[in-house]
Amino acid sequence: MGLLDKLKRPSELAVSIDDTQTELTLDELEAQVRTGLESFAVAGRALAAIKSRKLYRPEFANWEAYLLERWRMTVDYATKLIDAAAVADELTQAGFPQPLRESHARELKKIPAEHRAELWQESIDAAGGVNRVTAEQIAAKGAKHRKPKARRKKPKAVTLRGKGWTIVVSRKTADLDILAILDEATDQLEAQAKAA
Repeated sequence: MGLLDKLKRPSELAVSIDDTQTELTLDELEAQVRTGLESFAVAGRALAAIKSRKLYRPEFANWEAYLLERWRMTVDYATKLIDAAAVADELTQAGFPQPLRESHARELKKIPAEHRAELWQESIDAAGGVNRVTAEQIAAKGAKHRKPKARRKKPKAVTLRGKGWTIVVSRKTADLDILAILDEATDQLEAQAKAA
């Protein structure tokens, strides 16, 4: 028996479609798809109920242990699922389609609650349907609604001390010019001398 005898023709390798799947109605098949698409929200709601009612207590010492041992999940990810489910419920109650992915709801969670529904509808319209929306699109549209991050003050390059007049020049960033710093120190000293 040679190598060619072991190989099968592509037609012999084809898998036949299970006839039981064709007997299901469209509504039943769509219900299966819907369950798969809503799974993050279903899981988030269930986790929220387990946590709030402390149903994990008989077998596990704490919430972290329950998540890790039962689901191999971190507290951070469980919190994301719970928050995503809350956002999905909020949008559904407002009459909007539910986000299809947890990442969509996570991006919407970053937006103030009063702008979420509006932003979600804008994202759906821009993408051409709820199944074409991406988390990146939501993040880009949501940038205008997010609070700006606090900016750090530019490090003070020159510090003047009293009595013995010590000038402290600190170089905390690479873009500082030493001569400009010394000019600034001279200006500050002159201003203090005039004020005195």
